[in-house]
Amino acid sequence: MNEFKCLFSLRIARQLIEEGFSLVDVEPARKGRGLVFLFENTSEFQQALARALKAKNA
Repeated sequence: MNEFKCLFSLRIARQLIEEGFSLVDVEPARKGRGLVFLFENTSEFQQALARALKAKNA
């Protein structure tokens, strides 16, 4: 498993931060405009991310 997970969605990043996951870093996107949000990639994080993405698409 990769050490970090990169997210491009501010809304999903905020939701995960509210759930208690720590933001490791914020970097400018390499392609195009915007930001990349880096989180530590743990099994708990993966589960929370899956729930957040499922809720977004529901």
